[in-house]
Amino acid sequence: MSTATLELRAVVAFVLEHAEENDLDAITKATKSRRGVLREKVAAEVTEQAKVTLVDLSPQYLNGLTGVVTTITSGGRGQRRATVTLDKGSTNTLAFSSEKFGHLAGRDSYDLPGVPLSSCKVTHS
Repeated sequence: MSTATLELRAVVAFVLEHAEENDLDAITKATKSRRGVLREKVAAEVTEQAKVTLVDLSPQYLNGLTGVVTTITSGGRGQRRATVTLDKGSTNTLAFSSEKFGHLAGRDSYDLPGVPLSSCKVTHS
């Protein structure tokens, strides 16, 4: 068993058995910070023409869709966003996931604008 796994088990045991409210506040703050670092790392990998899978989006039906990043723009508050051209399978999935996109049924692709780069997980296939 790796050292990291043992350390994680110790942290979880501490949280479950001994953590006080101020400990939980510190852990929550550290978790949010780490998630931010990981989101930035994911976003840094995204380039135009990258094949991606969409993750951590709301509405949930967008998660798991796949396509290619066609453009990257700077959005409000400095957040960079992508237009992802969905592949045929994802376009059809989207068409049947929401009435809003029903008109996409049978289309080969769809340009989905405004996707945060941190929600574009690059696939290396």
